[in-house]
Amino acid sequence: MLCELFKHESRKTAKIRNYFFVFFILKIREIRGKKIPNFFKIKMMGPSINHSYLCKRIIVEIEKTGKWEAWPELTLDIEGGLVPDIAVYKAGALKPDFTEDKIRCGILPVIAVEIVSPSQSVHELMIKAGKFLKAGISAVWTVEPYGGVIYVSTPGGRSVVVAETVQSQGLELDFGTIFGKID
Repeated sequence: MLCELFKHESRKTAKIRNYFFVFFILKIREIRGKKIPNFFKIKMMGPSINHSYLCKRIIVEIEKTGKWEAWPELTLDIEGGLVPDIAVYKAGALKPDFTEDKIRCGILPVIAVEIVSPSQSVHELMIKAGKFLKAGISAVWTVEPYGGVIYVSTPGGRSVVVAETVQSQGLELDFGTIFGKID
């Protein structure tokens, strides 16, 4: 009978069901005080301290211009909902509506900023940058904290800057200052 219930589900649905089943079993084991094998432990890696610090510093510098606004963790209406660390818009281009919120933003930013975390690779963020560019975003800045490297991706190609001033679409940020403010 149980097999009949699941016979017509898609692979994606089956995968989700299996994850919930495993999660449920692990929770029961946890409640009963039984040890959970390490290979079942789900490691959720969120943004790191360096990642959060750089997001904060970049947002502050963008907002100081008065001409640009930084929107952190905004879900864009690209490929089902891509989320840049920071979406940069011209001041006033995007306004919140507290009477009706939206899950995805259909207005594309001028610049998307991604900051590499320990749980991410530069490669996967370069693929994501390509998706942003293909959707119509003018520039993507991918910041790699360990070397102070900024990959500037545009439809015309990619350039690399090391802790220097980066300029795209009229926005100019001095990453030497952003990286140099650590005490």
